[in-house]
Amino acid sequence: MNDIFIPTLSHATERDVDLLIVEELHASHNFALWISQQAGIDTPIVARDVKHSKRRTRSRREIDIFLELFHADGERSALLLENKLDAGEQPDQAESYRAELDILADEYRSTAMVIVCPEGYSNHHHEFTNKFDAIVTYEAIHSFLLKQLAEVGNDTVLRLGFRAELIDQAINKHRRGYVAIPDPIVGDFNAKYVDLLGNLAPEIYPGSSMLKPANPRESTSMIFDQEKTLRLVSKDVRPSRFAHELGRGKARRANYVAVTFPGWGAALPIIREQLEADILELGADLTAKKPTKTRPNPGLVLSIPTEPVDNQGDFTEQREALEDGIVVAEKLRRWLISNQDCLARWGRLVEDVKIAAI
Repeated sequence: MNDIFIPTLSHATERDVDLLIVEELHASHNFALWISQQAGIDTPIVARDVKHSKRRTRSRREIDIFLELFHADGERSALLLENKLDAGEQPDQAESYRAELDILADEYRSTAMVIVCPEGYSNHHHEFTNKFDAIVTYEAIHSFLLKQLAEVGNDTVLRLGFRAELIDQAINKHRRGYVAIPDPIVGDFNAKYVDLLGNLAPEIYPGSSMLKPANPRESTSMIFDQEKTLRLVSKDVRPSRFAHELGRGKARRANYVAVTFPGWGAALPIIREQLEADILELGADLTAKKPTKTRPNPGLVLSIPTEPVDNQGDFTEQREALEDGIVVAEKLRRWLISNQDCLARWGRLVEDVKIAAI
């Protein structure tokens, strides 16, 4: 049997672990007792109450988990739990927890603040985590759940096994990979599109994804082989992507033929007016995603609207819309070839913007 680990979840987030801990504290006496013992509270517990992100410190900082413990002698204890998966310390975070404990000391016999985090997080942020009364690692919780799993039966085995797996995913940041499921209906549609493309615009070459025997249903882009199709366009200004977006037959979705110029998008707000003057007769639009830390240089998309097409629908009924879209693609191909001087000027404008921003 293949023992390769495949995560159940796409990935475990900090809130996932928050809710797991809250559920275990609420449902499992043994887990609540174990957590309290990690914080140095050894008095037997007869009841408990747990709240998630409800209580706030006097400085208005939200407490991840508040655990109130009731003892046989009528006394109570309070635990403040902070859960950290990978986020850094907020300003004076531990200090605000400590200030809250000082206030709670008048109400409770015992109080403590606990940080729950992966062992690696504790090692990396030891100055922060050492400010808490106790550190409970994800690894320790994982071991605790597996130990409980070995001691119980029936459906609880599956429940605890799932929770141990979730904690393991959080520790190791496992992410379940996307699995594409080919659909022969889409593949058949693509094959008919390729035939139509060859008849109407033989200078536009289908890309590798268009030639597959089947594609996933979510694959609604006819991505052309831009190197062959735009081989007459200089590499300096050649788009990195040339596609006919079908839009799943919905007018509100992306329905256009478009090319993407890599790394030019960030400059669009500054040079838009000049570029739009150049494409006025083409009837095209210019768009670009906002730069982010992970993608500081987004592409510039030049697109011409087309009719919506459903690649899971009847090909014959939509043939006219498809033909019109291919005509638009050929129109855009010819414009790119004939206006390379214009594209080179666009490139210089983009570079000027980048230099000015330095």
